[in-house]
Amino acid sequence: MRWMVAVISAHCQKMAGSHSFPCKSIAFKWIASAALLLVAAFATARPLAAEDRLDLKRPIRATTDLVFAEVNGEKIRADIYRPDDSTSQPGVLLIHGGAWSAGDKWNMRDHARELAQAGYVAVSINYRLAPKHKYPAQIDDCRSALKWMHQVAGEYLIDTQRLAVYGYSAGGHLAALLATDPIEGLPRIKVAVLGGAPCDLTFVPEDSRVIAHVLGGTRAELPQVYRQASPLTYCTGDDCPTFFFHGQSDLIVPPESSRIMFQRLKDLGVMTQYYSVEKQGHLVSFIHPTARQAAIEFLNKQLRSEP
Repeated sequence: MRWMVAVISAHCQKMAGSHSFPCKSIAFKWIASAALLLVAAFATARPLAAEDRLDLKRPIRATTDLVFAEVNGEKIRADIYRPDDSTSQPGVLLIHGGAWSAGDKWNMRDHARELAQAGYVAVSINYRLAPKHKYPAQIDDCRSALKWMHQVAGEYLIDTQRLAVYGYSAGGHLAALLATDPIEGLPRIKVAVLGGAPCDLTFVPEDSRVIAHVLGGTRAELPQVYRQASPLTYCTGDDCPTFFFHGQSDLIVPPESSRIMFQRLKDLGVMTQYYSVEKQGHLVSFIHPTARQAAIEFLNKQLRSEP
């Protein structure tokens, strides 16, 4: 399946660069990215076969399709992956990408399994998608998931004093909002991992409709909505430690969109780290093993180190 990722990626980039192709635009790149991330999930995720279990750092167990919220009759579900033991462990809320309009919790399965093997309770969620559901439906669902994690912490042995968020692409954007714009009454996020994340939506040209299907209009039409939906808007010195990873050659979400938030947090004195995935784009950075391992190491340092 890995060859499929390479072929589709090359084909999409060729189309995006073609003068005859009408979608030579940021919009095309976002949509192509969503499709490629889905292919990547097929390419990298495998069932828990017997030979896989023998290689695990520790046994894990999964509980899937749990309903954590219901909005107007639509059930929103989560999968939980955790060590197969009876110990309380830090929780990590995983948020998939897909341009806020595609994707599924299953796309983050490999990441969730890695986290469970590393001793975390990984909660991978769905959320309502655009264009049927406009923003802020997506972040509302993420906040509902965070509240639900606290409610079921006893059943799934989640240490709610040690909670993290982890998202990629559009999921990275939503994770960044959870971390920087906390809502009273919700558990406090202690660490954020943001991969390929658009942290400043004001990079979108004023008249572009690339995410109008999500936010309800262009930036020229709704400047305040774009600002309110940008995690960069909410950065303060009280924000949690944050790990960024981003493809150096990302043509879909410009690295500057996450680097600007990294620099803002650094200037505010927040513990932060930026991992640039050398010579790689949006897709490969999502499945890049070294970047993912660096993210786990950052989580370990922040959530497991002795005071």
